[in-house]
Amino acid sequence: MSILLLWVLAVLPISYAHDWNEPQPQSCSKLLARKEWRTLTYSEKTEWVGAVKCLASIRHQRLSLTKDQTVLEGKSSLYDDFSYSHASMEHSAHRNAYFLLTAADRWFLYLFDASLRQTCGYRGPTPYWDWSRDHANLFGSPVFEDSAEYGLGGTGDCNSSPEADCIVTTGAFAPSAGNFQLAWPVPHRLRRNLTLITGWYADEQPQNLTLGPEFVRNATQQTTGDFFRFQYAMTLIHNHVHNFVGGDLAGDCPKVLPKEECKGMAISFTPNDPLFWLHHAQLDRLWSEWQRRHPSNFAAFSGIPLDPQNMTDPFSGILLNPQNMTKSHYDFSAHADHRMGFDVQSVPVAPRSVFDTEAWPLCYRYT
Repeated sequence: MSILLLWVLAVLPISYAHDWNEPQPQSCSKLLARKEWRTLTYSEKTEWVGAVKCLASIRHQRLSLTKDQTVLEGKSSLYDDFSYSHASMEHSAHRNAYFLLTAADRWFLYLFDASLRQTCGYRGPTPYWDWSRDHANLFGSPVFEDSAEYGLGGTGDCNSSPEADCIVTTGAFAPSAGNFQLAWPVPHRLRRNLTLITGWYADEQPQNLTLGPEFVRNATQQTTGDFFRFQYAMTLIHNHVHNFVGGDLAGDCPKVLPKEECKGMAISFTPNDPLFWLHHAQLDRLWSEWQRRHPSNFAAFSGIPLDPQNMTDPFSGILLNPQNMTKSHYDFSAHADHRMGFDVQSVPVAPRSVFDTEAWPLCYRYT
């Protein structure tokens, strides 16, 4: 019975994904809105949070990621499935940085948004978090509101006892606000540890260093036609937000998981935190803006700089330092027709197929 259920779950998403890498006659009947979190009404926030918790409440058995594909113990949720799929993608898209924060994530976000709408009836705007508006005081960002109805909650409890594991205690995903239980990599509650300095790296700079408007502006305006340099800037920004939030979003394993079992899991379960979707929607928004800034940007997709002989640094030593960036960072095999896999969530999709957010089947626009 469980194997049959897994098969059904595996084929259901294909009903809306389709194999649309080839030309399709469909067109958008309307464009869905994607809006910054603080511009949503309380009811819109409540509805989105409710849809996320709805996915987390629908539980089932699924197969392991190992080659033998045994049935995992216990039950995970439809929400957990996205973390499992993310772990599976890590062996393909995320091992190639040029798919990481653009094409693969754009389609992955679409699949999650479609699941909220089709499975849990969500009808509101898709939220993103423009952290550049909060860079001077990330701790005070509206995304960390503590409302049990619509708040995403703040930092976790990391110090109340030796066993404390940074479990989020405020907002709609706290234990006190309902049963938001995560299954991957082991059953646990949502965890965060907001900090500007993690202590993980030598000579570490504050995590908000790349999140201000000036850095974002330089990354989008000084990389015309050069997808490699633009994507590299987005990677720095991406990592800093994950590290600032900490806990699940940073891939920090739960304490109950032995350290030897945690190795190699750093990014696999980061979608556990609902903030993942807001953060990556913001990165997708910046890519969309960059694409439309200049005609040479729209379909640009490459694993090497536009001018590999010119590795000058337009970002004041933060990006593409010639002493740090060498040809070993290039990927000559990255191309727009590579088929990206998405576990059971979707058929394989090529980057070229998701360049236009306002074309079918994506059909959305940032406001």
